[in-house]
Amino acid sequence: MKAQYHYSPGFIHIAVVGSAGAGKSSFINAVRSLSRNDPVPAPAGIVEITDTVTRYADPRQDSRMVWYDVPGSGTPKVPDWQYFNDMGLYIFDCIIMLTDDRFLDSGLAILRACKPFKNIEVLLVRSKSDQYINDMVCEKMPQDFDPYDPDVDAETLSLFPLRKLEERQRFIDETSQNVQMHLEREKLLPKKVYVICIDAMLATVNKIRSPKAIDEADLLNDIKGIVLERLQLGC
Repeated sequence: MKAQYHYSPGFIHIAVVGSAGAGKSSFINAVRSLSRNDPVPAPAGIVEITDTVTRYADPRQDSRMVWYDVPGSGTPKVPDWQYFNDMGLYIFDCIIMLTDDRFLDSGLAILRACKPFKNIEVLLVRSKSDQYINDMVCEKMPQDFDPYDPDVDAETLSLFPLRKLEERQRFIDETSQNVQMHLEREKLLPKKVYVICIDAMLATVNKIRSPKAIDEADLLNDIKGIVLERLQLGC
Protein backbone atom coordinates (compact mmCIF):
# COMPACT_ATOMS: atom_id res chain seq x y z
CA MET A 1 0.00 0.00 0.00
CA LYS A 2 2.88 2.41 0.71
CA ALA A 3 4.21 1.74 -2.78
CA GLN A 4 0.82 2.51 -4.32
CA TYR A 5 0.66 5.81 -2.45
CA HIS A 6 4.29 6.66 -3.34
CA TYR A 7 5.13 6.87 0.36
CA SER A 8 8.57 8.45 0.70
CA PRO A 9 10.79 8.20 3.78
CA GLY A 10 11.67 11.63 5.10
CA PHE A 11 8.25 13.07 4.20
CA ILE A 12 5.09 13.36 6.27
CA HIS A 13 2.01 11.99 4.54
CA ILE A 14 -1.30 13.62 5.45
CA ALA A 15 -4.69 12.22 4.37
CA VAL A 16 -7.70 14.53 4.27
CA VAL A 17 -10.92 12.53 4.53
CA GLY A 18 -14.55 13.56 4.72
CA SER A 19 -17.90 13.36 3.04
CA ALA A 20 -18.49 14.73 -0.44
CA GLY A 21 -18.97 18.49 -0.35
CA ALA A 22 -17.08 19.00 2.91
CA GLY A 23 -14.45 21.03 1.06
CA LYS A 24 -11.47 18.68 1.07
CA SER A 25 -9.97 20.05 -2.16
CA SER A 26 -10.43 23.66 -1.06
CA PHE A 27 -8.85 22.85 2.30
CA ILE A 28 -5.83 21.16 0.69
CA ASN A 29 -5.36 24.14 -1.62
CA ALA A 30 -5.60 26.60 1.29
CA VAL A 31 -3.03 24.84 3.47
CA ARG A 32 -0.75 24.75 0.43
CA SER A 33 -1.16 28.54 0.10
CA LEU A 34 -3.22 28.31 -3.10
CA SER A 35 -6.28 30.53 -3.44
CA ARG A 36 -9.50 29.80 -5.30
CA ASN A 37 -8.25 32.04 -8.11
CA ASP A 38 -4.99 30.19 -8.59
CA PRO A 39 -4.81 27.79 -11.54
CA VAL A 40 -5.92 24.32 -10.54
CA PRO A 41 -2.67 22.58 -9.54
CA ALA A 42 -1.72 19.38 -11.20
CA PRO A 43 -1.83 16.43 -8.80
CA ALA A 44 1.46 14.82 -7.90
CA GLY A 45 -0.03 11.41 -8.61
CA ILE A 46 -3.34 9.58 -8.78
CA VAL A 47 -3.69 6.31 -6.95
CA GLU A 48 -6.39 3.86 -7.98
CA ILE A 49 -7.52 1.80 -5.00
CA THR A 50 -11.24 1.44 -4.28
CA ASP A 51 -11.70 4.89 -5.80
CA THR A 52 -9.43 7.73 -6.86
CA VAL A 53 -7.06 9.11 -4.22
CA THR A 54 -5.27 12.25 -5.35
CA ARG A 55 -1.76 13.01 -4.13
CA TYR A 56 -0.48 16.60 -3.91
CA ALA A 57 3.05 17.73 -3.17
CA ASP A 58 3.41 20.82 -1.01
CA PRO A 59 4.72 23.60 -3.31
CA ARG A 60 6.64 25.51 -0.65
CA GLN A 61 10.39 25.26 -0.67
CA ASP A 62 11.83 22.70 1.76
CA SER A 63 8.35 21.47 2.76
CA ARG A 64 8.31 17.82 3.84
CA MET A 65 4.53 17.41 3.64
CA VAL A 66 2.56 15.41 1.08
CA TRP A 67 -1.23 15.81 0.95
CA TYR A 68 -3.83 13.25 -0.12
CA ASP A 69 -7.45 13.94 -1.03
CA VAL A 70 -9.24 10.71 -0.07
CA PRO A 71 -12.76 9.96 -1.40
CA GLY A 72 -15.63 10.30 1.06
CA SER A 73 -16.48 7.49 3.44
CA GLY A 74 -19.81 6.01 4.35
CA THR A 75 -21.08 5.47 0.81
CA PRO A 76 -22.78 2.29 -0.43
CA LYS A 77 -19.67 1.67 -2.52
CA VAL A 78 -17.34 1.89 0.48
CA PRO A 79 -19.14 1.09 3.77
CA ASP A 80 -17.69 2.48 6.99
CA TRP A 81 -16.51 -0.87 8.29
CA GLN A 82 -14.14 -1.49 5.37
CA TYR A 83 -13.25 2.09 4.43
CA PHE A 84 -10.19 2.36 6.68
CA ASN A 85 -8.58 -0.81 5.31
CA ASP A 86 -9.60 -0.40 1.67
CA MET A 87 -8.23 3.12 1.53
CA GLY A 88 -5.01 2.12 3.29
CA LEU A 89 -5.40 4.85 5.90
CA TYR A 90 -3.12 2.88 8.22
CA ILE A 91 -0.04 4.01 6.25
CA PHE A 92 -0.51 7.73 6.91
CA ASP A 93 1.30 9.82 9.50
CA CYS A 94 -1.70 12.11 10.02
CA ILE A 95 -5.40 11.93 9.12
CA ILE A 96 -7.45 15.12 9.00
CA MET A 97 -11.15 14.36 9.29
CA LEU A 98 -13.02 17.24 7.65
CA THR A 99 -16.76 17.73 8.12
CA ASP A 100 -19.05 20.59 7.23
CA ASP A 101 -21.91 19.31 9.36
CA ARG A 102 -22.51 17.19 12.42
CA PHE A 103 -19.93 14.58 13.35
CA LEU A 104 -20.83 11.45 11.39
CA ASP A 105 -20.68 7.73 12.19
CA SER A 106 -18.15 7.39 9.36
CA GLY A 107 -15.78 9.62 11.35
CA LEU A 108 -16.25 7.52 14.46
CA ALA A 109 -15.50 4.39 12.43
CA ILE A 110 -12.18 5.89 11.35
CA LEU A 111 -11.31 6.88 14.93
CA ARG A 112 -12.09 3.37 16.17
CA ALA A 113 -9.95 1.87 13.41
CA CYS A 114 -7.06 4.20 14.28
CA LYS A 115 -6.91 3.13 17.95
CA PRO A 116 -4.42 0.24 17.42
CA PHE A 117 -2.15 2.51 15.35
CA LYS A 118 -0.38 4.69 17.90
CA ASN A 119 1.71 6.32 15.14
CA ILE A 120 -1.32 7.93 13.42
CA GLU A 121 -2.34 11.41 14.53
CA VAL A 122 -6.01 12.23 13.89
CA LEU A 123 -7.23 15.84 13.76
CA LEU A 124 -10.95 16.70 13.71
CA VAL A 125 -11.86 19.77 11.64
CA ARG A 126 -15.24 21.47 11.18
CA SER A 127 -15.23 23.55 8.01
CA LYS A 128 -17.46 26.30 6.54
CA SER A 129 -17.82 28.02 9.90
CA ASP A 130 -18.41 31.42 8.29
CA GLN A 131 -21.44 30.15 6.36
CA TYR A 132 -23.05 28.54 9.40
CA ILE A 133 -22.40 31.52 11.69
CA ASN A 134 -23.87 33.95 9.16
CA ASP A 135 -26.98 31.78 8.84
CA MET A 136 -27.35 31.66 12.62
CA VAL A 137 -27.03 35.45 12.86
CA CYS A 138 -29.62 36.04 10.16
CA GLU A 139 -32.09 33.84 12.01
CA LYS A 140 -31.77 36.15 15.04
CA MET A 141 -32.16 39.40 13.11
CA PRO A 142 -35.42 40.94 11.85
CA GLN A 143 -36.79 39.42 8.65
CA ASP A 144 -35.20 40.74 5.43
CA PHE A 145 -32.36 42.34 7.40
CA ASP A 146 -29.45 43.35 5.18
CA PRO A 147 -26.38 44.88 6.90
CA TYR A 148 -25.39 46.53 3.60
CA ASP A 149 -28.75 48.25 3.11
CA PRO A 150 -28.15 52.04 3.45
CA ASP A 151 -31.73 52.48 4.71
CA VAL A 152 -31.47 50.09 7.65
CA ASP A 153 -31.96 51.92 10.94
CA ALA A 154 -28.95 52.45 13.21
CA GLU A 155 -30.42 50.61 16.19
CA THR A 156 -31.05 47.44 14.19
CA LEU A 157 -27.65 47.70 12.52
CA SER A 158 -25.92 48.01 15.91
CA LEU A 159 -27.34 44.62 16.90
CA PHE A 160 -25.57 42.81 14.07
CA PRO A 161 -21.99 42.64 15.45
CA LEU A 162 -23.27 41.69 18.91
CA ARG A 163 -25.44 38.92 17.50
CA LYS A 164 -22.50 37.72 15.40
CA LEU A 165 -20.26 37.42 18.47
CA GLU A 166 -22.99 35.55 20.35
CA GLU A 167 -23.75 33.15 17.50
CA ARG A 168 -20.07 32.60 16.77
CA GLN A 169 -19.50 31.43 20.34
CA ARG A 170 -22.67 29.32 20.28
CA PHE A 171 -21.50 27.63 17.09
CA ILE A 172 -18.08 26.88 18.61
CA ASP A 173 -19.61 25.51 21.83
CA GLU A 174 -22.24 23.38 20.09
CA THR A 175 -19.68 21.95 17.67
CA SER A 176 -17.38 20.90 20.50
CA GLN A 177 -20.25 19.49 22.58
CA ASN A 178 -21.55 17.48 19.65
CA VAL A 179 -18.14 15.92 18.96
CA GLN A 180 -17.42 15.15 22.62
CA MET A 181 -20.85 13.54 23.02
CA HIS A 182 -20.18 11.17 20.13
CA LEU A 183 -16.68 10.35 21.37
CA GLU A 184 -17.94 9.61 24.88
CA ARG A 185 -20.72 7.41 23.51
CA GLU A 186 -18.13 5.33 21.67
CA LYS A 187 -15.79 5.28 24.68
CA LEU A 188 -13.17 7.24 22.74
CA LEU A 189 -10.90 9.83 24.35
CA PRO A 190 -11.91 13.50 24.09
CA LYS A 191 -10.39 15.36 21.16
CA LYS A 192 -10.19 18.98 20.17
CA VAL A 193 -12.26 19.95 17.16
CA TYR A 194 -10.83 22.76 15.04
CA VAL A 195 -13.45 25.20 13.75
CA ILE A 196 -12.30 26.83 10.51
CA CYS A 197 -13.33 28.38 7.21
CA ILE A 198 -11.33 28.25 3.99
CA ASP A 199 -10.91 32.02 3.59
CA ALA A 200 -9.48 32.36 7.09
CA MET A 201 -7.28 29.29 6.59
CA LEU A 202 -5.71 30.75 3.46
CA ALA A 203 -5.21 34.11 5.18
CA THR A 204 -3.58 32.44 8.18
CA VAL A 205 -1.25 30.40 5.97
CA ASN A 206 -0.21 33.67 4.31
CA LYS A 207 0.23 35.36 7.71
CA ILE A 208 -2.71 37.73 7.17
CA ARG A 209 -5.17 38.46 9.96
CA SER A 210 -8.76 37.49 9.19
CA PRO A 211 -11.89 38.51 11.14
CA LYS A 212 -13.31 35.08 10.27
CA ALA A 213 -10.47 33.18 11.96
CA ILE A 214 -11.23 30.84 14.85
CA ASP A 215 -8.94 27.79 15.11
CA GLU A 216 -6.96 28.10 11.87
CA ALA A 217 -3.70 29.13 13.56
CA ASP A 218 -4.00 26.37 16.16
CA LEU A 219 -4.60 23.79 13.45
CA LEU A 220 -1.59 24.91 11.42
CA ASN A 221 0.63 24.95 14.50
CA ASP A 222 -0.46 21.45 15.48
CA ILE A 223 0.14 20.13 11.96
CA LYS A 224 3.63 21.68 12.04
CA GLY A 225 4.20 20.10 15.45
CA ILE A 226 3.31 16.66 14.08
CA VAL A 227 5.63 17.17 11.12
CA LEU A 228 8.56 18.23 13.33
CA GLU A 229 8.02 15.36 15.75
CA ARG A 230 7.88 12.76 12.98
CA LEU A 231 10.93 14.12 11.22
CA GLN A 232 12.87 14.09 14.51
CA LEU A 233 11.88 10.44 14.95
CA GLY A 234 13.21 9.71 11.49
CA CYS A 235 9.87 8.82 9.90
